Amino acid sequence: MRILRIGKRIALVFLILTCALTGAYYYAVTPHRPRVPVGSAEDLLFRADTLAWNDRWDEAAPLYKQAEALFRAQGNQSRVLYAAVSQIPPNESVDIPATIWSLTTDLTHPGATEPETRLRILTVRGILQTNQDAAQAHATWEEVERLARTLHHYELATRAVGEQGIAAFILGDALTAKKQVLLAWGLAKAEKDPAASIRYASAFGAGLVAVGRYGEAMTPLNEAIKIAQAHPEVAFPTLAINTKIDALAGLHRDKEGLQLANDSLSRLGGTQFDGQRTQAYLSRGRIHSDLGDQGAAISDYQTALDLANHMHNYRGLTDVGGTLAQTYLDSGDLGAALSAINAAVQANTNIPNELYLAPANLALKAKIVDKMGNSKEADGLFRENIALVDAMIQRASTVSVERQLLAEMSDIYSAYFASLCEQSRYDDALQVLEKVRGRLEAEALEHHSSQPPHAPTAQEQELTRLNIALINTDDPKKRDDLMDAIYRMEINLWPSKLTAVSITHPVTLAQLRHVLSRDQVLIEYVLAKPRSYALAVTRAAVHAYSLSSGPEIESEVKKYRDAIHSKAADPTLAQTLFTELLSPIHEYSTQKDLIIVPDGQLHLLPFSALVSQGSYVLTSHTVDIEPSSTAFEILNRHSEEKEQIQMQYIGIAAWTQAPDTRNPIQRAINGPDRSQFVALPHSEAEVETIAHILPQPNAILLGDKATETRFKQLSTESTDVIHLALHGYADVDYPDRSALIFAPEPNGSDDGMLQVREIRDLHIRAKLVTLSACDTGVGPVGEAEVANVVNAFIEAGADSVVSTLWDLDDEATKHLMTTFYSQLASHQRKVDALRSAQLDLLNQGLPPYFWAGVQIVGDPSGSI
Repeated sequence: MRILRIGKRIALVFLILTCALTGAYYYAVTPHRPRVPVGSAEDLLFRADTLAWNDRWDEAAPLYKQAEALFRAQGNQSRVLYAAVSQIPPNESVDIPATIWSLTTDLTHPGATEPETRLRILTVRGILQTNQDAAQAHATWEEVERLARTLHHYELATRAVGEQGIAAFILGDALTAKKQVLLAWGLAKAEKDPAASIRYASAFGAGLVAVGRYGEAMTPLNEAIKIAQAHPEVAFPTLAINTKIDALAGLHRDKEGLQLANDSLSRLGGTQFDGQRTQAYLSRGRIHSDLGDQGAAISDYQTALDLANHMHNYRGLTDVGGTLAQTYLDSGDLGAALSAINAAVQANTNIPNELYLAPANLALKAKIVDKMGNSKEADGLFRENIALVDAMIQRASTVSVERQLLAEMSDIYSAYFASLCEQSRYDDALQVLEKVRGRLEAEALEHHSSQPPHAPTAQEQELTRLNIALINTDDPKKRDDLMDAIYRMEINLWPSKLTAVSITHPVTLAQLRHVLSRDQVLIEYVLAKPRSYALAVTRAAVHAYSLSSGPEIESEVKKYRDAIHSKAADPTLAQTLFTELLSPIHEYSTQKDLIIVPDGQLHLLPFSALVSQGSYVLTSHTVDIEPSSTAFEILNRHSEEKEQIQMQYIGIAAWTQAPDTRNPIQRAINGPDRSQFVALPHSEAEVETIAHILPQPNAILLGDKATETRFKQLSTESTDVIHLALHGYADVDYPDRSALIFAPEPNGSDDGMLQVREIRDLHIRAKLVTLSACDTGVGPVGEAEVANVVNAFIEAGADSVVSTLWDLDDEATKHLMTTFYSQLASHQRKVDALRSAQLDLLNQGLPPYFWAGVQIVGDPSGSI
């Protein structure tokens, strides 16, 4: 797995929401020009408030200062106080804790009894607290919202709701954060408040970057920048720009990110915006680190640390210090790393309610002290980390957010796993890893059947309507508008009830070894730096193995996949990967059934196509893929509890019309575009041939009868096999949009795209689901979980899923599937049947492209 701090650090776009950035959105009421002489105190105040409302606090400050002097001469103490506190937001060099205390004291001043002045003091205090202490900020913004509503300042009340959401995110309550930020964002658009629209689009993008969804984050961030460009009266969208720098870094578009960071720092040169400069230096340091320039990275981190320290910005000190410590650790300077992380942890004690940064920093300290030989202290720190992470995951707002939090925090579990393996505490190591591996699948397997199916909600019906409109238009402008509307609808969907359920008892080694057969070895991989690990479990024993660095392995995996996609064989690279991944594992030579729990890019590696001494692994071993060891044990148990079969076979082929001139035809599309839904002429014969092979009764849906609605109705039947010969669509940036494409329903209730989010809600009762479509095993990798169509079917109740890792050739797929089902009909185990079908193509001299991309996930041993 890739070791990242960028996600945690970008919570800093919620964190170092710099004073000048935050302040503009909280003026007590949209200013309306008073009927007063030009140049009078009230006129100056109006002009300053207008600038401040649009985030131009630095330009407003001199006007507030002039107004303060005039009000003082008039003896208007309330207005003096109002104008004085309004000069605070643009000065990011202030001592934040001392200024917050001063503002709290100001609330007791006689001038603060005037409601507008009191509201302004609370607003400025909330700005500073957002940068300092989220718990205090949340309480202040609640008070701002109440007073603003009393005074009928509804736009300010809207902004106060958004600020409560930002504070909730920092405090670890992602569900509340999402609800409040999206509400503020939507209301701001309705109220035609461009400054607030920019802020909350930026804030939502920052939240996505915080959990590693860099591609998805570009949509709201670019929207914020676009709004700013259309409204020159609004200040430069610094939050959106700084967050975009980190999104670009996360997407490995380092040159673009570096240029944007340099431009941002150049613009901030000579200003008082220390908070913004802190974030920009931190972002640029991350890019320097990615480019291998550790000296430049450390220099930028130290500058950011000095700025945060000058401001007494404890959150900045916590985050920048952790990033600096990680850099020192990577360079082998344990002493400097320990000093930096201790300072970061100490800074965090000043903001004890803010959970987000604490687990990663404590984990980093644990790794450092573990490397220094103090395993007992490291063990305590790791256990504290995991308790914190579990608390955060319990409060995730959606399955997708839970998945991303698990990915973001998986370093903690993996580092503890490595430490325990070094101590030969294998049972504890497995328990730790299984708290994060396949967690969502395990939760669904344990609890899904208790969640009744539900009729489509109004939001889901609207999403279906939008998807149909998208499929039916080729107009680029309309498609852009529809994609924007779909995105907004998706992020407002309420989460599944399963997000509140936790898998509290991961599988133990004793349970796992009990369900393994005599010939099986389960190999669970952990890719990390500087070493990776494999835990090999058989019925008789368990051993841990140290492997090459994760980045090295993943680089070779990508190269091998590229070679396979070119339809060429690369035995040298295949042998190298075998040497790194399987050769060190002694059990490989004695156990013939491999059960692989992959990590990172290994999710996309066809293990059967690795080479040992000139022969593919396929020639000597079966290969089964599992989301986790816990999921394997649950699936094994559930497969023995299946009810009486009602329907032997359900076969579906939607795209059966006459072929066009394209050759070869592949079962993949790049997006929901009607023009890409070409015919799959061999799919009809594939489905019908399988029907003749398998026992009766069956249900076959072909052509325009193969609709999503009809499949959903059939999917509730208890069956041996569901075979779907369809187009597949894998969306790595928005994984819940990945889909199987059914026949269109002009007057139906469904859009024909069975997406991941919908599959999870099905109640599948099948021993085997075969996805004879492209890329169904593909999802965003580098995560603890892979959000793909396969795992969604596992969560929905399927015992096993046969899926694909790349585009399939239509004719070769028909041959492979026919052979596979012929073997199943002779009562071979599922994993043996697939191996036989793949060997048949290999023996015809075909390279791995034609056979290695098909894999089985889930229970490998049952027959039909």
